[in-house]
Amino acid sequence: MIKKYLIPLWLLCMPFALAAQTNSYRLTDFYGGEGTVRLQGKSASVDIPIPLSSVAEVDSALLTLEVVSSQALIRKRSQLYVRFNNATIGQIAFDPDRPSLVSEVTIPNALWRAGFNSLTLAVSQHYAEQCVDGNAPELWSEINVYNSTLKIATSINEKRFTLDALSGFFNPGIGGQRNVHLYTAREVNPLLKQKTLPIVAQALALRNQYQPLIIQHESFDDGYVLPQTEDDFWNEQNIAQYERTAWYLEPEQEQPVHVLVGTVEALSPVLSDEVINDIDGAFLKAQRTPAFVKGKKIIVPASYRLIVSGTTQNEVLEAAKALAVMDDAINPISQVKVLSQSQMQPDALQRNRILNPDNHYAFEDFGVPTTQFRDEGDFNKRVSFRLPADFYVPENASVSLLLDFGYGAGFGPGSVMNVKVNDELVHGLALNNINGQSYRDYQLRIPARFFKGGVNNLDFAVTLRPPLAGVACDDVPGSHLVFQLDNSSVIELPSAGHVAVQPNLAMLSETAYPFARFKSAPVSSIAIPSDDYLNTALTLSAKFAQAAQAPLLNVEIVSGSDISAEGSVLVLGTPDTLSSIEQEEFSTAIKATKRWSYRLQNNLYNQIRNMTDDKSFKEMRIDGNTVQESDLGEQAILTAQAHPVSSDTDTLFIMAAQTPELLQARVEDLVSLSLWGQMAGDFFAWKDALSPSLIMQVSEKYEVGEADDNWLHLRLWLSNNPWYWLIGFIILVFIVSMVIYLLLKRRNEQVQDSW
Repeated sequence: MIKKYLIPLWLLCMPFALAAQTNSYRLTDFYGGEGTVRLQGKSASVDIPIPLSSVAEVDSALLTLEVVSSQALIRKRSQLYVRFNNATIGQIAFDPDRPSLVSEVTIPNALWRAGFNSLTLAVSQHYAEQCVDGNAPELWSEINVYNSTLKIATSINEKRFTLDALSGFFNPGIGGQRNVHLYTAREVNPLLKQKTLPIVAQALALRNQYQPLIIQHESFDDGYVLPQTEDDFWNEQNIAQYERTAWYLEPEQEQPVHVLVGTVEALSPVLSDEVINDIDGAFLKAQRTPAFVKGKKIIVPASYRLIVSGTTQNEVLEAAKALAVMDDAINPISQVKVLSQSQMQPDALQRNRILNPDNHYAFEDFGVPTTQFRDEGDFNKRVSFRLPADFYVPENASVSLLLDFGYGAGFGPGSVMNVKVNDELVHGLALNNINGQSYRDYQLRIPARFFKGGVNNLDFAVTLRPPLAGVACDDVPGSHLVFQLDNSSVIELPSAGHVAVQPNLAMLSETAYPFARFKSAPVSSIAIPSDDYLNTALTLSAKFAQAAQAPLLNVEIVSGSDISAEGSVLVLGTPDTLSSIEQEEFSTAIKATKRWSYRLQNNLYNQIRNMTDDKSFKEMRIDGNTVQESDLGEQAILTAQAHPVSSDTDTLFIMAAQTPELLQARVEDLVSLSLWGQMAGDFFAWKDALSPSLIMQVSEKYEVGEADDNWLHLRLWLSNNPWYWLIGFIILVFIVSMVIYLLLKRRNEQVQDSW
C-alpha cells in the first residue's frame, strides 16, 4: 500500500531532477568593460553584477580568478578580498615572489538571491610598512576577467508552474532559457504563421530582455503511437497517464518550457479534456506535465508548457498579444481568459519606452534611483534613456539638464564631477567648497547633436578626494566624503522631427528601425521562400522586438520572395532562391551570379584598420563592382538598400547563406550579444559569432520620414550634403552682390542726372 503512494510522489519530483544543469561563464559575460581590470592605489574595487533567474536554485558555484600583482607589494598587508552580496567569501594574499596566480573560491549557496547578485573584487595594496603614497605607480594589480570563470550548477525550484513564473524561465540571468520550441499542428494556418507565431516569439524574447532567444518551430501529429513494450503494459490506466504527458516532445529537447500555439480544435490531440473544456475564448495557460516512466526508464520526460489558444484564429492572435504585453507578476495563476484589450495599436506600443521630444522628464520617470557615493575614490553613475530612432533636430537645438545634487564638507583638491553624453565630455565642475554645497536645477545646455536616436547614456563621473594633511606620512581618511545625485533631476528635450538616414544597419541593430518607428508603424515583413526558413524568421522577429524593447505587431512573416509588398522587407534566402528577384539596380546582387562591390582603396583601408587595431568600422563608400560566379562558403551576407518598388521610401534587406541550415546557424551567431551590436554600414558579412568578416557602405543614402516633414527632409539632406550649402552660399553671395552693384549703379546714375 505504501508503494502505491510513493510512486506518484516520485513522479512529481522527477521534473526538478531532470532540469538540473551545470554551466561555465567567463566573468566578461557579466562585465561590460575591458578583458583585464586594473586596480590601482592603496585600495580599489570593482563590482560585477551576476543575474540569477527567480526559478533557478544554485546547487554549487565555483569562482576561478586569474590575477597578476606588482612585485613591489609586501606580504601580509597586500590582499585581494572577494565579497559576494557584501559577505566576504575569500581572501587572496599577494606574494611578490609569485606575482601570477590562479585561485578558486567557493560561493556559498545560501548567499545567492534572485535578481542581481554583486560580486566585489577589492584590493588592499602596500609597498611599505609606513609612509605609503596612495598614488604610487607600483601599487597595482590586474584581474583577467576574460580568463576568470564562474562554474555554477542550478536546478529549477518552481514546484507549481503559474503564469507569473514565465519571467523566471525566460530571464536574462543564470538559469533562464536561451531557446524555446513552439509547437503547432502539422497543418499551419496562414494567419498563425504570418502574425501569431512572430508575436509569441517576441513575447518570450522580451522577457529575456537583452539575452538572445533562439526560436524553433515544431509540429505534432494528429494522434500518438504507443511505444513498443509488453502487451499487458498498456492498460487503460497507463494509457490515460501517457495521454497527459507531453508525448510529442523531441527527444533532444533540453529546455524546460515549450509552447503550444493554435486553436482548441488544432491542439485537441495533445490536450486533456479538462483543458479543452476551459478554452472558450482567447486563452493562456501555464501547465506542468508529468513524466512517464516504465520501471527505471523515462519514456516521456517531464516538462513545463505554455498554451496559447482560442476557439478561432483571431482569438489565438489576441491571446498572443496579451502574452506580449502582460505583467507576469500580477498573474500568480495558471490560466487566464482574455476578454478584451485596449491600446493595442502597433504604433502606440512602440512608443512606450521612448522619451517623447518636446517634453521634460525626471530621472525617476525612467527608473533611475537617487545615488550616493561615499569614501574616497572614483565613481560613475550612468543614466540611460531611449530617444526615437528617427530623432532629428536642427544643428542649433539643445537639450537642457536641470541637475539636483550636492556634496558634503571636507573635500580636498582633485574632487571633481565630469558629465559625459555618449562618451563625449560636455561639462566639468570642481567640488572645491570646503563646507560642501547643494545645487537645485543646476542647468546644463547641451547641443542636441550629442544625442542620437536610440539608446543615449549620461555618465556622471565623480572623483572624491580627502583634504591634504600637510604633514608627511599623515593621510586624512576619506570616510567622511559623500556625494549625492538626486533622481529629481530633469532632462528637457527640444521639439524634433522624425527623419532618418537609410540604409543603416547600426540603426537596425540598436532600435530595429525601420521595422519599429515612432510616429507610425507601417506593415513590414520578413519574406521566406519556404518553411525551411521559418525558424530563422521567428528568431529575427524576436531579436527585433528586443532591440525595440516592445512587441512589433506590424512585423509579419510572408511566404515567397516577392518584394512588391509595401513597407520595409527582409528577404531570407540562398543564392538560388534570390535569383528570382530583380537586382540589376542594386549595388550588390546575391544570386547564382553575384555582383560584389570592390575597391583597391578598401583593401588598403582594411589593412590599416587591422594594423592599428581599429574596431570602430568607420563608414566608407564603395564604388565599382565585380561580377563573379561562386558560392557564399561558410559565411552569411546581409545587405540593405532602397526598396525598388515601394510607393514610400522604405528599405529592402536581403540576408543570404549557401543553405537554409547554414543561414539558421549564422543568424544564431548574428543575434548573439557579441555580434549583434557590431552591425554597421549597409553590407555586413560574418561567419561566426566573434567578429564580422567585412563591413562596407555601398549604396546611396536616402532620407526616410513622415510625409508632412518635407522641411526636415530638406534640412537633413543638406546636412548630409554640405557641399550644397557651400555652393548655395556662394550663389547667394553672388546674387546679393549683383543686386547691391545694380542698386548702387542706378543710384549713381540718378545722382549724376541731378547734377
